[in-house]
Amino acid sequence: MRYILLCICLLSLLGCGIDIKTQQDTKLTTTANEQAKTIQGQDEHVIAAKQALSSGNYNKTIEESTIAINVNANNAEAYSIRGFATALNGDIAKGLIDTKKAYDLDPNNVANYYNMAMVYKLQGQLNDSKQWFEKVLEKDPSNTWSVYGIATIYADQGDDTKALDWLEKAIKIDPSVKAVAAEQDHFERFHNNERFKQLVGSK
Repeated sequence: MRYILLCICLLSLLGCGIDIKTQQDTKLTTTANEQAKTIQGQDEHVIAAKQALSSGNYNKTIEESTIAINVNANNAEAYSIRGFATALNGDIAKGLIDTKKAYDLDPNNVANYYNMAMVYKLQGQLNDSKQWFEKVLEKDPSNTWSVYGIATIYADQGDDTKALDWLEKAIKIDPSVKAVAAEQDHFERFHNNERFKQLVGSK
């Protein structure tokens, strides 16, 4: 015990600045650790929200992304995910508010461009939806589901030639699109179209 006290006294005599610096470093380390825990916490909830979204559990997605937002009110990714899930869950107007908020917080989040395109699509604003799919493709020209999204918009608008042109582009990027197009309502009226049948490989 005396040895410990002597060491403390010696450090004080050699320079009190050492003690002050140690305290400052400790404070900085503590703050950094708290920030790291906060970031880790919000990231965990964003990951959980993504997993819930991919499994179709929209209520869980909204719950987890809301927790992430409560931890960090500027979490653009959490707003984007919550907005998409909220729209899929039936409240499209509220979902659009969240995805717009995500864009305000992070205008470079390409994943949010896609989410905004989908929310506008759910709302029936097809031209706005197409513009956001196009913004995705400006950054990621081979984004399969944005290309396919544009194909479905043209199909819904009755522009058959462009619909099939964009569908062909999507299939070239990812042949799994064939099975999706063959099943979705967007292309139901195309089932007797020869070019469509050739594209999806149906008879």
